[in-house]
Amino acid sequence: MINRDNLYKTLLYLLIAINCWSLPLHAALADDALLLEQRKKYVVAKKALSAGKLSLFKKTSAGLKDYPLYPYLRYNYLKRRLWKVKSTEISGFLAHYNDLPMANDLRKSWLSLLAKRKHWQSYVDNYTPQQSKTLQCYQLQARIKTKSDAYLLEDIRTVWLAGESLPPQCDPAFALLYKSNLMTDELVWQRIRLSMINNQPALASFLSRRLSKEEQIWAKRWIAMHQNPSSGTHKPKYDDVPIAREILLHGMHRLARQNINRALSRWDKLKSSYSFTDNEISKVERALSTRAARKKHKQAMQLLDNIAISDVDEQILHLRLRTALENEDWQTLLKWTEGKPADDGIRLRWYYWRARALEETGDVTAANEIFEWLSKERDYYGFLAADKINAPYQMNYKPLPVDLEEWQKLSTMPAITRARELYLLGSHYPARREWHHSLTLLTSYQKQIAASIAANWGWHDRAIITLAKAELYDDLVTRFPLPFNETIEKFAKMRDLDLAWLYALIRAESAFIEEVRSPAGALGLMQVMPATGKLTAKNIGLRKYNTKKLLQSSVNIRIGSAYLKHMYAAFNDNMVLATAAYNAGPTNAKRWLPKKQCEQADIWIEKIPFTETRKYVRRILYFASVYDWRLKREITPIQQRVSLVQPNKQIVAKKSCPTT
Repeated sequence: MINRDNLYKTLLYLLIAINCWSLPLHAALADDALLLEQRKKYVVAKKALSAGKLSLFKKTSAGLKDYPLYPYLRYNYLKRRLWKVKSTEISGFLAHYNDLPMANDLRKSWLSLLAKRKHWQSYVDNYTPQQSKTLQCYQLQARIKTKSDAYLLEDIRTVWLAGESLPPQCDPAFALLYKSNLMTDELVWQRIRLSMINNQPALASFLSRRLSKEEQIWAKRWIAMHQNPSSGTHKPKYDDVPIAREILLHGMHRLARQNINRALSRWDKLKSSYSFTDNEISKVERALSTRAARKKHKQAMQLLDNIAISDVDEQILHLRLRTALENEDWQTLLKWTEGKPADDGIRLRWYYWRARALEETGDVTAANEIFEWLSKERDYYGFLAADKINAPYQMNYKPLPVDLEEWQKLSTMPAITRARELYLLGSHYPARREWHHSLTLLTSYQKQIAASIAANWGWHDRAIITLAKAELYDDLVTRFPLPFNETIEKFAKMRDLDLAWLYALIRAESAFIEEVRSPAGALGLMQVMPATGKLTAKNIGLRKYNTKKLLQSSVNIRIGSAYLKHMYAAFNDNMVLATAAYNAGPTNAKRWLPKKQCEQADIWIEKIPFTETRKYVRRILYFASVYDWRLKREITPIQQRVSLVQPNKQIVAKKSCPTT
């Protein structure tokens, strides 16, 4: 039988090859040879610039003006010499290479230099909108100095309305605002509100000095409420006016986070004493409901029940599910999943748990009707539903379009060609930056073709991310690649780990970016923390180990798979618990275990309190099924991969749950 995945790829690459070789053979070879030579010269020029050998740099770079990465040489040259090169060189570079991701980095540095030199006209002429408040305020200064006053006061007001303190470079512009008719009590109140929302009471206090004496009293009350909401909400003697209600609402939101019992008591009294709007009441009661549910308060069920179906989003659905499942209250869960969810993002989850509630309350026929419909979805909940009725998993695979003309067009796009050169030269961060920048210029359809291009290069993480940006998920061959296959298969076999599980975990952890580093410090394909890597390396007898080696695929998979196996064994060969422990740590996974009796895996997963870990476990189980399909082997149903979740005493004793 002809494999459809390979047939599709073969067809695509054959079309590309035919088109490329439609050129004269000697011309194609000459182009390749020229590019290889240019790459060598680029590396020489780059090293020469770093070493300060300007003569060699200029001589080498002069012959690279038609090489895709020539702008990088010019950028690095200008960046280091901003203070002495002519302004025309910089403005010319920015005009010619405005599609370069670092162009604005150069512009920001240049604008700072122009401000320092007080070259205000040049600043105005070369300014583009910036995120930096300092640069924004320099621009306001420049407009004052050059008398570019069209809409100046309005723009100053926009910058001034911020919920945080602003740099001293803003003071000259703000002085102009303070003298104008725009500076009113209402404007000051707008910024005070932003400050309080941003937890900046000191700024609010400073700003209140610009209010009238009567208004200053209300500002002090608000700040006092922020600092002590328990006292502020206790028998307040405010008139029922808008500012009083705003202060009280602020206090209730603060108190809900600090003391849920007191907040519930205070709200009952305040709600009957002040004329809050329906929307204001809804927001406070949502805050009280979510806090009560997280604290497992005795009123949580009642409070969650009061939330309208139109206000149920992912957060509220999770808290309702967790509360109902912890109380084994299937009737309430059935009530909470009536009708159609307002948020389409929770649709599959909503209907799966409605079917489970129907099943548990005895209406198996109605439950199976929903399971039948859900089983056609390629999704974690779709796969669970398929398990319920013993239906095969529907992968709904659809390959990306074959569009040779668009492929060629995108392949010669400057940002794409720069990304490819950087990728081939091993400059992965700037290559990813170029690619990401290029996506902002593409339509959804072009992103599909771009994903094919990246996959063809073997740049799998960009292909995956590009399809996600296009919100297209049906090409499972591109979305779930099989790189590092020899190493992954080797250690899956060595550790006796489910191969699809190991692939799924690597795909979820790093999208196959070998040298990735997380903000928390995790490294490499399996996102191993340095301390974990060091201890695991010692346990498996890996010699001459250092943390940097985690950025090598062979070492990372060797250590990561050993740690995963350790988690698997520590949790009595329970894949669900091992997956949760890998993400959140074994201490958290143990803390979440059932207290007394075994629990069904789908219920336990749904109750995981960490949103990241809850989604992670569901994603890994879903990915593992897809990887079974990609590996062209029989798909293991999720229900066969998961076990009942044991209480801690059974985990320690290495006892399984009864299978009946």
